[in-house]
Formats: sequence, C-alpha cells, structure tokens
Amino acid sequence: MSEVSSGGGNGPVAPAEFVGRHAELRRIDALLNSSSARLITLVGPGGIGKTTLAVEAVRRYRGGARHTVYWTRLARLAPGAETGAVAEEVLLSVAKNGIVGRSAWDGLLETLTDAGAEDETHRTILVLDNCEHVLGGVGPLVVGLLQEIPGLTIVATSREPVGWIDEQLVTVPPLSSVHALELFRRRAERTGRPIPEDPGQLAIATRICGHVDNNPLFIRLAAARLLHRPPAIVLRELSGDTDDRRLQWTHGARGGVGERHRSVRDVIAWSYGLCTAPEQLLLERLSVFATGCDAENDETQSGGAEVDAIVAVCADPALPPERIEGLLERLVERSLLSAHITAATVRYYLLESVRVFVRDRLSTRGDHLDEARLLARHRRHYRDRVAAGPATWYGPREQEWIAWARAAWDNILIAVETSLTDPEEAVVGLETAATLMALRVPFITGSNRAITSLTEQALEVTAQVEPPPTRLRINATALVGWIAIWQGRHAYTAQLLDECAAECLPSELRAGWRATTATDLGLPAAVEFTWGLELLLIHLDLRAVDVLARARRKFAVLGDRAGEQRSELFEALTYANLGDADVALGAARRHLDRAVASDAGWATSWAELAWMIAVSRHGDPREAVKIGQSTLERLLITGDTWTAGWVAHFSMMALTYLLSARIEAGDTGSAEAIAAATEIAHLQGGIATLHRSMGIVADRVTLVARGTARAVAAVTAVIGAEAHAAAVQRGARLRPERDELQLLLLGRLPVDKLPNPRPQARSTASRWEELTPAEREVAVLAAAGWANSAIAARRGSSIRTVDAQVASVRRKLMAATRADISWHVPDHLAERIRLESERRPARTRARP
Repeated sequence: MSEVSSGGGNGPVAPAEFVGRHAELRRIDALLNSSSARLITLVGPGGIGKTTLAVEAVRRYRGGARHTVYWTRLARLAPGAETGAVAEEVLLSVAKNGIVGRSAWDGLLETLTDAGAEDETHRTILVLDNCEHVLGGVGPLVVGLLQEIPGLTIVATSREPVGWIDEQLVTVPPLSSVHALELFRRRAERTGRPIPEDPGQLAIATRICGHVDNNPLFIRLAAARLLHRPPAIVLRELSGDTDDRRLQWTHGARGGVGERHRSVRDVIAWSYGLCTAPEQLLLERLSVFATGCDAENDETQSGGAEVDAIVAVCADPALPPERIEGLLERLVERSLLSAHITAATVRYYLLESVRVFVRDRLSTRGDHLDEARLLARHRRHYRDRVAAGPATWYGPREQEWIAWARAAWDNILIAVETSLTDPEEAVVGLETAATLMALRVPFITGSNRAITSLTEQALEVTAQVEPPPTRLRINATALVGWIAIWQGRHAYTAQLLDECAAECLPSELRAGWRATTATDLGLPAAVEFTWGLELLLIHLDLRAVDVLARARRKFAVLGDRAGEQRSELFEALTYANLGDADVALGAARRHLDRAVASDAGWATSWAELAWMIAVSRHGDPREAVKIGQSTLERLLITGDTWTAGWVAHFSMMALTYLLSARIEAGDTGSAEAIAAATEIAHLQGGIATLHRSMGIVADRVTLVARGTARAVAAVTAVIGAEAHAAAVQRGARLRPERDELQLLLLGRLPVDKLPNPRPQARSTASRWEELTPAEREVAVLAAAGWANSAIAARRGSSIRTVDAQVASVRRKLMAATRADISWHVPDHLAERIRLESERRPARTRARP
C-alpha cells in the first residue's frame, strides 16, 4: 500500500471531505502509473480544490508495492522567490536530518535519489503545492531535478502551468452541479442548518452553488453563512450586480484556513495581484461582458465573447488591439479567465465571482475608459453584429449567424438592458431588439418574453428622444404585436396595430383602416406583416394572403430579404392551412423550391413545414408524417426547438387525420386505434410543455387551438376523456432541454421511458411565497409588461419605491432580468397576467 510521507512531518492528511472528481482522479492515476509522465501539474483557479485533489490522488495511488511521497507547501514563500529559496523550502520538507555544509541542491539530489535506490520499482513522488507565485524559481528546480533523478515524479499544484516542455496538465474544473450540491449540503450540516429534502430548498441551494461558480471553497464560504441566515438570504447576497455581497464574506473559522482562502476577495485578489498591469486592466474591462459558466458537456452554451468583440470594446492606447489576444491567453493560463473552445471559435468569459471582483476594481480605477464608456462600446458592437444578420438571411450563411446569436445571447441582452437608463442610448438598444425580433431570434433562443419586455421598456424610454425615431418605434411596436400573438395577448396586438395605424395614416382613415385588406393604405411593411399574421392566426381569414403579399412587396422595395422571405412563408402557410387543394399545394411547393434553392437551412425547414401541412390536408397524411420526421432529424442537429415544436404540432395533426379516418371506418376499439390515439395524446402533452418552456401560449392562438381541439375530439372518441387526460399528463413530462418530444416522434424514445415529473413547480412556489403581498402585486404587473412608472401611478407609490420593490422581487425570485420575473409567477396567475397586459396603459407614442 502507498505511504504518503514527508520528512518534515508537514504533509497534509487525507481529506476527510472529498466529493466527486472521478474523471480527474482517473487521469491522475493513469499518469502516475505511466513512466513517461514526469511532471503532472494540477491547474485551476483559487479555491477550486487542487490541493485536496492532489492529496486524494496520491492516497489512492497504487503504482507499486512501495513508494515515498514528499510534500512541500510553497505558500509561505514570498512572490517571485528565486530558485535557491525554493530549493531550501523543498529541502526542509524532504530531509529527515539536517544537512550541514552542503547546498540545498546537493541535499535534494542526495535525499531524493536515495529514496528509491534500493528498489527499481520504487517510485519517489515530490508534490509541490501552491507554485503560482514562485514559478520563476520553481521552473529551473523542476527541470534540474527531473534531469538528474530518473525515478522522480513531480506533482505540482498551481493556478497556471509550470512551463516544462513535457508537462502533463490536469485542469481542475468546478464541481458538477450534483457534486456541488452534495458538498453544500454536507457543509450546511456542519453549521447545524441542514438543507431538507424539499425541492424548493434544494433549488435554492443549487442556485447558490451556481452563483459561486461551483467552486468548492466558495461553496464552503456560502454554507458558513447559514449559521446566521437562511439559504434564501444567502442567495439574495449573490446578485452578480453592484449590490452583490460575496466580497464581504469571510470564512468564520479562526484556525485551519490559509491566509489566501479566508474570503472570496482574498482568493481572487491573490491571483489578481500576480497579474501584470495590462492583464489587470483587461480583466477589469472584461467585467462589462456577460458571465459564463463551466457547464458540463455543453457544446452550445451561451456566454462569453470572441476576440473581435473584446478588441472592439476594450482596446485603446493602454491596451493596443494587437496585444489583447495574447493577454487573454495569459489570463486563461492564470485561471482568472475561462475559454470555451468549439470547432470554429474561442469565446472568453469571466466566472461570476471574478466578474464581481474586477467590476468593483473598475469602479475605483478612475480610468478614462470607465464602465459607462465601455458599456456604450459593448452596446454598439452587438448592435452592429445583430444588424449584420438580415444580410445573411435566406442564404447559406444563415445558420452561421444564428449560431453566433445563440452564443452571444447573454451579451446581446446586456447590451439592450443597459441601454434603458438613457433615452439616446435606448435608441441603440431598440435597434438591436427590433432586428432580433424581425429575424425571429427570440423564438430560437426561447427568450421571447425577455426581449419583448426589454423592447417595450425601450419604447417607453425612446419616447423622450428629440427628434423621435418614429420609423424605428413603429417598426418595433409592430414586431411586439407579432410576438404578443404567440403569447396569447390578442387584444394587446390589436391595440398596438391601432397605435401604428394612428401614427401612419391620415385621420380620416384611422377609424376604419381594417375594413379592407385589398387596398394599400400606406402602412409600413412591418405593420402589414403583423396584421397579416393576426388575420391568419387569430381570425382564420384567408384574406391574410392579400396583406402578407403586400408586406412581401414592401420589404422587397426596402431590400429587406429577411422580411420578404418571412412574408412569403406566411403566405404559403395561410394557403396551406386555409386554402383549397390546388392553391395550397401549389403555393407550398413553390415556396419550398425557392427555399431549397437558397441553401438556407432554417428557411427550408419552415418551407417543409408549409408543404407538410398542405400534404396533410390535401394529400396523404402518412407522407406528411415522413416529411416531418425528416425535418426533425435536421432540427435535432441544429438545436432549433422553436421550429421543431411546430413540426411536432402539425405531425400530431397528420396523425389525427389518420385516426379520424379509422373512426369514420368504424374502428374505435382495435389495438392499433388505441395506440394511435394514445400517441397523439402524448404528443399533445409534450407540445404544450415545449411551448410553455418558450413562453408561448399556443392554446390561445386560434389556428393552433382549432387543430388541438380536433385532436382531442378524435382521441377521446377512441380512449375516452380519462385515458386521454392521463396520456396528456404523461406526455407533458417530456423534457424540452433533452429534445424528448422530437425523439418520441422519431421513434427513439419508448413511451415506457418517459421521465417522472420534475419538482420545479414547488420550487417556484417556494420562492413566490417569500414575496410580501405588495411585492407579489408589483411582480404580477411587471410580468404583464407594466413600466415602473405605470405601476407607481396605479398603486399610488413613488417610482423610487417601485424601483426598490422590483429589485427586491428580482432578488427573491432569482430573476436575472426584470423580463425574467414572468417565468417565476405561479401558473394560477397566468390569466391575471393576461388581463393586466391588456389593461396596461398605452405608452407615449412618438411625436410626429
């Protein structure tokens, strides 16, 4: 059995509390058993558990019958200590007896060589703990020892690599979310405040761990806070914003804690202090970007910025553009910055705790490029990148731009949200938001509620601009109306269209502007488009094709290919859903041929959807199902759940047509009919869950509700209402984040493998109960899109009071933005939110 020993007796004991790290332990064990791995360096940020992992790995090592491990702590050496001082410190740990009259180097050679002299199978392992501040001295010592002592293996822990040519790096990542929660609960028990098996409390604990980056030391610090406060209050202290309190946390223990590990601030400050001045400056400026997370097995994670964005925002004479990429790489090596590397890009991001620290430093620097100017640069960079989207639409680069928008989504939201404090800057934010909505990006990302709310706020703020950006505001208003249709806010869509008409039309045409669809009254293309969707989706009016065709022509005049294409798409969808056979099949086929010729993946998927609907209604529903499955195969690859949800819905409709044919033929009791009816009910439940996850209230969209009602009637005719309800409930368990609805349709997810219900509802309810009655009322109005000023007027409060209440609601509900409040309102208040949305006071319109 291995023996962990130290001549000086100061080697650490095996950790009493070790969680997770299975992959890292396997890798270290394999390296220790490899004769070619001479220097193994465990690299990671402060507090991540490098020392603990090294102790556990060495304890578990079974590389030979006998081996000796020497452990040297370098933490007490001064930063920049030279090789001689490092050698003296190592010698104190390895020499059993004092060595008089000889150099530290000679003493080390003698001791480490003698340790393995009696047995060729004997391994000598030297652990050098905490190397990052003395790398200049450690490097030459390591090289010399490895050259002179063939049987020696060195294990180092450091916040950056030692730098030897054959160094084996083992990156120590944050704990997985499961192991982070386990550690938090263990530490909570030590405080006498254990976390119960309550979904709400477990959700809060998980959020706490996530906010502290799943860093083991920070988790311990957070758990120590439970001695004097409940988890919900600890979570409120982790806002990630200017009121974040983690930098004031201390360990609380008086002993057994190293100086660098007493607080979050101490841990990060130590690494920050080892950086050069340009590295520190870049770190601080990076705080205006969105945080990221070291997610497990997540190839499509949002967050982080590419080099071009960082250069555009951070570069100036103090940080020349040509130096920034090298500085970023050094900060990654120093474990202060994270990099997400895909097949084609590298995105850099700060973890939340580091961002809080460096943002605090930025606020005190007094640099000419302060936070406000950096945010203005950030805002314009992402506005310009978003504005480039329409040029790529309906072409082979469409998917590439969509992938960028997904990855940059958190930064895009920050760009819009931070614009709202100044009317002129809000124009920039509104330009960004309007382009995103026009390209349907909020549907792709599942963030239509957030972007709608931000757009509405930007419309409020830009009403103060002189001269007002009237065209932009009308366009954005029409786009909000479009998204409101999918949110079930039909009266609000009608109100917004009336507002747009009032701005665009002479007074004599305003009252009856909806009377005719064939006449061009002079409405802008975006208004025509939303009106056409209202006619199709809400009123099931075939005249929508007149309005949509007019919108298509107007977009073409403007050179807006994206607007032209989506208008043509909904023309085809109108014919497919409402037209007779010849017109429906012809229009859908022509649109599909053009989409395929464009080599635009997303446009092709939607064109296939229109063709699928036409074939389902006027051809062979079996063929329609096959078309849907072929489309779903590609959508699984691209991750487009928005389109997949509608393919699933109309696949359900095709299956309903087939079931209805069975019923008409008198077959309501065969095993095949029962299985078909049950499958449709499963799909109905899964589709509803998917749409809900994206903020879509599909059952309030007349076109969709009509189809679902047909499916319900057919299913209940076969299996009855009770069995239908049970099957729908089971299908509702399909998890959107795992594409289970799509897999079920493709035959890759057996029904008996459907997951158990998630405890999410209780956790949301638990957080909602923490709000005061006044805060709940404010939260409902905020979720309904009321501005703070309107809430204040309704409640007879000051705007400052409402501002404070909204901030408190966000903290308690763990809502990242004001727009996210709607996600945390309990289901039973959905109707109240809808009514309040319709009652919301009209915004100040742009002055002509």
